[in-house]
Order: sequence, then C-alpha cells, then structure tokens
Amino acid sequence: MKITKTDKKALAEELGKEFSAKDSFIATFSGMKFKDANGLRESLRPTKSKFKVVRNTIVAHALENAALKAEDANIAKGPTAIVTLEDANEITRVAKELMAFAKINPGVKWKGGFASKKWLTPEDIEKLSKVGSKPELLTQLAGTLYTSIAQIRWVLEALKEQKEKGAAPAAAPEAPAAAPADAPAQP
Repeated sequence: MKITKTDKKALAEELGKEFSAKDSFIATFSGMKFKDANGLRESLRPTKSKFKVVRNTIVAHALENAALKAEDANIAKGPTAIVTLEDANEITRVAKELMAFAKINPGVKWKGGFASKKWLTPEDIEKLSKVGSKPELLTQLAGTLYTSIAQIRWVLEALKEQKEKGAAPAAAPEAPAAAPADAPAQP
C-alpha cells in the first residue's frame, strides 16, 4: 500500500500524540509471522494495549513531535513495532506479556520504551516484567499492614489484660515501717 507524504506526516503527528500521552514500548523483529503478531495483540487486549507495526520514518518523526529522546540511536532502524498502553497501571503486566512473547519468538528484540516520558532500556523492561502489577503490590501492602496492625492489637490487648489482672486482686505491697530514730543501729 502506497502511503503519501501527507499521510506519513499525519500518522507521525498521531503517533507523536500517543507517545506524549501514553507509555509505550518499541521493538524490532525479524521472522515474525502475522499469526504471531495477532497472538500478541490478543494477549495485550485485556490490558487495553495496542500492538502495531510502524514505518521507521514515522517513528522517528513521531518521537520528534512528542519531544522524546530515545537513548538508543537505532530506535528507528529495522522493522519496528510499537506497543502503546491505555492504562499506565498495567505497565508491569504488559512488560510480562512482552518478555514472554520475546522468549517464544526469538526474532523479537525490545529496544526500549517510554514510561512517563522517561526512556526505558531493554533491561528496565525486563525488570518491570518481574515486578507485580500495581493492584498486586497494593494487595500485598494491605496484607502486610493488616498483619502488622493485628499483631499490635494483640500485644495491646495482652498488656491491658495483664494490667487488669495485676491491679484488681492484690493491692500494692506496703513499704516496711521506718525504724524509730533512737533505736540502736544493727551491725
């Protein structure tokens, strides 16, 4: 399909707006079949992320339009694919999907990406894939906080019971009577 220069400009502007507004990952691929690309699209669908193959010139112009600087000079070289995320909270889940896909399809190499307009290296993407998603991490935090609060409550209740038992049945012991002043000192 022939794309005119004006079409390329329009596509670069549109992709630049996506880069500005959304987190994204960029990959190069070789030998990936259409069936595999559709499989990745399907696996990304629950995360509301989109996978698309884009011309290098469009990617280069889109990065310029978005005022983003990739640390990889070869970002727009070779066949280029873009994954854009609709929900930034799903970045770790998407990274997991992408790394799993790259393991199955060795021709796919993740070049990097942008999270909150900051450059991510392929190593950063791999690290993200090993971290739980935001909801998972919040659930773990809530569980940890609940356990800590329950333990504090148990200790406070035990202290309260101990005070009640110690104060009620026995009165405080009396101090021994003072010896009269004229009594002889004992050796």
